[in-house]
Amino acid sequence: MPHDRIKVYAIVLVGGKGKRLQPITTDSRPKAFLPITKDDKTMFKKTLDRIGKLIPSSDIVIVANKVHKGLVLKDFPDVAKNNLILEPISRNTAPAIALAASVLKKRAEDVIMVVLPADHYITGDEKYLSAIKKCIDFINKNGDKEPLLIFGLEPTFPATGFGYIKVRARGSGGVYKVERFVEKPDFNTAKEYVKSGRYLWNSGMFIFKVSSLWKAVERYAPEIYDGLKLYDTTGSDKAYEKLPEISIDYAIMEKAENIYCVKGTYGWQDLGTFKSLHVHLKKELKGFAKASKKYKSKPSLSFNILKAVEKLLKADNL
Repeated sequence: MPHDRIKVYAIVLVGGKGKRLQPITTDSRPKAFLPITKDDKTMFKKTLDRIGKLIPSSDIVIVANKVHKGLVLKDFPDVAKNNLILEPISRNTAPAIALAASVLKKRAEDVIMVVLPADHYITGDEKYLSAIKKCIDFINKNGDKEPLLIFGLEPTFPATGFGYIKVRARGSGGVYKVERFVEKPDFNTAKEYVKSGRYLWNSGMFIFKVSSLWKAVERYAPEIYDGLKLYDTTGSDKAYEKLPEISIDYAIMEKAENIYCVKGTYGWQDLGTFKSLHVHLKKELKGFAKASKKYKSKPSLSFNILKAVEKLLKADNL
C-alpha cells in the first residue's frame, strides 16, 4: 500500500498512578501533568507539541483514565470528542493500546498507530521525528510481514533502572530485528550490554498497523481481546475492570516473533526517580533563581517542584 494512502494516528497514553514520585505526584495528578521545564508546560503538553510537528492535532488520540479528563482538556482543549478515549480504570499499557486499536479499526480499513507515553522527557525533536518517519516507511514497505516496531535508545551509561532490547547485529535502514527483551540488569551486566552495542534501552514507544496489533492481541492476549469485544458490546465499566493489568511488553511484544526495533539517537529520560528528576530540574532551571530574584518575578511551577524534590531528598538522607 502506498505511503500516502495509509493514515497515521498518534496515540498518546496518559496513564500511571503517580506512585513512584509521591507525594510530588498523586493518583489525581500523575507524572504526565508535571511541569518540568522553564516554560512551565507539562510533560503531556510537551508530548503534544512534539508529535504535532509531524501529525495534525485532528489525528492525535488520547487514552487516559476518566479521572484525568479535566487535566487532559486543560492542555488539549481542542481534542476531538471521538479522539478522547477515557478508561473507567487504568489497566496498564496492553489494554489501553488495544482499546485504542479497537476504536480506530472502526474508522478505516487500516491505519498506523504511533504509540507514545505522555510522561517522558525528550530532546532533539528532529532526530525523534526522523525515527518515527523511519518506522512509518518500514511499515509501508513491509506491511505483509505484520511488523510490530518498538523504539530502542542507544544507552549512554549502564543503567540498571531500564529494561533492554537485544537486537541483531545487522539491520536494514536503521531498523533491526529484535532477538529478545531483557529485564532490568545489575550494574555489571548493564556494563556488558553497553559495551556490546547490541542492547538498547526499552523506551516504551511503539508503531504498528492497527490490523497487525489486533491480530497479535487475539493470538497472544485472548483475555484482552475477548474482554474488549465484551466492553465494546456492553459499554460496561465492569467488563473493562476485568481486563488483566499488564504491559504490552509482557502481553505481546515478548511473545511475538515479528518484532523490529528502530534505534533512536535523540535525548530521552524517564525521570522516574527523585534523583533523576532533581538532576534534570537543576540543569533545566540553572540560573532561574537568580533571574527570578533580579526581575522580582514569581517562581515558576517547575521551580517550586525542584524545591519540593530537594526537601524530600534532604529528608531521605537524614
